[in-house]
Amino acid sequence: NAAIQGVFEPGSVFKPFTMSAALDTKVLSPSTAYIDEGEVKIGGYTIRNFNNQAFGKRTMTEVLEKSLNTGAVFAQRSAGKDVFKNYVKAFGFGEKTGVELPFVVAGNILNVNSGIVINYATASFGQGISATPLELISAISAIANDGKLMRPYVVDKLIYKDGSELKTEPEAVRQAISPLAANQLTAMLVSVVRNGFDKARIPGYFIAGKTGTAQIPDLENGGYLDGVFIHSFVGYAPAFNSRFAILLKIDKPKGITFAADSLSPIFKELTEYILNYYEIPPDEK
Repeated sequence: NAAIQGVFEPGSVFKPFTMSAALDTKVLSPSTAYIDEGEVKIGGYTIRNFNNQAFGKRTMTEVLEKSLNTGAVFAQRSAGKDVFKNYVKAFGFGEKTGVELPFVVAGNILNVNSGIVINYATASFGQGISATPLELISAISAIANDGKLMRPYVVDKLIYKDGSELKTEPEAVRQAISPLAANQLTAMLVSVVRNGFDKARIPGYFIAGKTGTAQIPDLENGGYLDGVFIHSFVGYAPAFNSRFAILLKIDKPKGITFAADSLSPIFKELTEYILNYYEIPPDEK
């Protein structure tokens, strides 16, 4: 079951969780600016943006809109190694989700326990750590849920032979971030869709979302495979009164370089269908 066993490096869809650590501890705000020089040097390593370009002075909201790796590193370093690690764990990464299915596995976040500076920097944009799809959708749902992480479940109720029923009740795992930080992050993710992913926009609705285009580790030779990626899109709607969350993931797509192009139209189509099916009224007229 790929949803609970298929671990993968999430890539840029992880950036909201990095940003949440800095927002919740109030070391940064959505409008905090930094100077993007296109790269960050750490020891003997150089981290660059996805397109190898420098974008100059940018806010934290623009870091998510433009998916800047250097901005994610800036947010992680502003929060600090231990704080960043604690928030990664608070969102449930690296632990089993507790869903009532067999053979559930957890992602690997050993790099944020290593104490090695470069490992924290790459983890800030979802590289060098891994998660299952269910871990990832549970974490993004926590942001939509005022910062509260819930235990996912698939069984609505048990019906016994005598006709009695035992209904599954929602169970909170922990408060990952404050409601204020969750609301700030939601507003930033709405801005991501409105200013970054036109193909995912739906007129009249506030939609929160983030894409990821992640490299695939080369398990035999080390490093990463050339020219192949995992595309993903996470989002929820209506953003400020959420009814559902969506995770889309494509392994090794061909002919399309970025998830913003491959998955944004699919996300929009699915979101429109759900909004119409449940007759969810628009946020704006």
